[in-house]
Amino acid sequence: MNKVRALALDFGASGGRAIVGEFDGERVELKEVHRFPNEPVEVNGTLYWDVLRLFHELKRGIRAAEESGGADSVGVDTWGVDFGLLDRDGKLLSSPLHYRDPITSHAREEMEKTMPLAELYRETGIAFQPYNTVCQLAMLKKNGSVALEHAACALFMPDLFTYFLTGSKLCEHSIAGTSGLLKAGKPAFSEKIFAAYGLKNLFPQVSGSGTVAGMLRDEIVKELGLKKNMTVIATLGHDTASAFFAAAPERDEAVLSSGTWSLLGAVTDRPNASAEAAEEGYTNEIGFGGKVRFLRNIVGLWIIQECKRSWEKDGITLSFSEIAAGAEREEAGRCFIDPDAEEFYFPHGMPQKVSEYCRRTGQYVPETPFEIARCVYDSLAMSYQKHLKTLERLTGNTYTTLRVVGGGSNNEALNRATAKACGVRVTAGPAEGTALGNILCQLIALGAVRGEDEARKIVKNSCPLRDFFPA
Repeated sequence: MNKVRALALDFGASGGRAIVGEFDGERVELKEVHRFPNEPVEVNGTLYWDVLRLFHELKRGIRAAEESGGADSVGVDTWGVDFGLLDRDGKLLSSPLHYRDPITSHAREEMEKTMPLAELYRETGIAFQPYNTVCQLAMLKKNGSVALEHAACALFMPDLFTYFLTGSKLCEHSIAGTSGLLKAGKPAFSEKIFAAYGLKNLFPQVSGSGTVAGMLRDEIVKELGLKKNMTVIATLGHDTASAFFAAAPERDEAVLSSGTWSLLGAVTDRPNASAEAAEEGYTNEIGFGGKVRFLRNIVGLWIIQECKRSWEKDGITLSFSEIAAGAEREEAGRCFIDPDAEEFYFPHGMPQKVSEYCRRTGQYVPETPFEIARCVYDSLAMSYQKHLKTLERLTGNTYTTLRVVGGGSNNEALNRATAKACGVRVTAGPAEGTALGNILCQLIALGAVRGEDEARKIVKNSCPLRDFFPA
């Protein structure tokens, strides 16, 4: 077959990339053609996404793909929950709020006045977080937001970029599934939720992942000097949904999307909105084909990233690979922290926080960078073990393999510690899971790949996977 080239525009909360995937019928070869930072902007106490700058970088990514041989299609994935508001003429009313904006700092108390959070969970299957879309909208309504009052349409972030590219207004299922506005496990908004908080449903009807949105606007083709137009696909718009799709788990495989955050879960056929699932902090997000990603959010390599920043301020410069290698030379299991303890959510002074936690709990106190890193890796591994057991209890399934995708899949020290703690095989890769999942969804939409089973084979052909076994 002729080679098919798909462009993934992958926006994370701190940076973005444009990656071209070339498919030869058996495997996908990935090539990064553009990378850029994603930094929020604070204005008068409000934190925004710099959406126009991000769209500029998106177009630079398309141009870079053209210079590397072009692409047949393009799809955008981003972080979850955030959205833009458009007026009746389709013009953006305001830069989208950042999910860390303080407008939602009191969302829990305000929203419980209207609906018990347990009822909200039963209706949506989404674990309560103050930054969820439903919370942002409720607080904008309470504060009398002029933009919300005059909005005629709301689009989640990947759908907003798709609209900028094509003029088509869509609401892709996986990104909508992060909002806390859909009925649990269903491609439909909950009118009960909108009525409870006095909100208008401004979103388009939910579309399946892989819906063709249209072609690039003519003016964009001309501006970027493209030799041919490109099909724009509403791919798996949520980055974690793309990463889980690339993991292509079998029934006995759990998935860990490992990066700044760790998301541990499994793909299931139906949601679990039970009281026990709510108590354990599990959420029911949506993946390819409407399947449920039943998962829990865990503080991940953020702790190591913050330690690295602190050490650099003290004149100690270490790469992440050097930190991992040094940690493996230290004795395992000497001390542990609870990665989800409140003090580890916040930046600054992270090495001291780790040491102080161990001192306060009567354990060996790590002092050197490698001792501290060993403590963090062992603690994350034990956290994964705990949550894997909970996942098995909640799903009634036994997982013999943990599939690790994302940047953290390259951390051999953590992978070995995880295999030992969990007592299961850890299979690491693909590291570029988000981009690969985005591209595979596009290839299915183009008809170049025949569904999920073939995609699973392509993943195995395309990415070298590494196994770590419990010792």
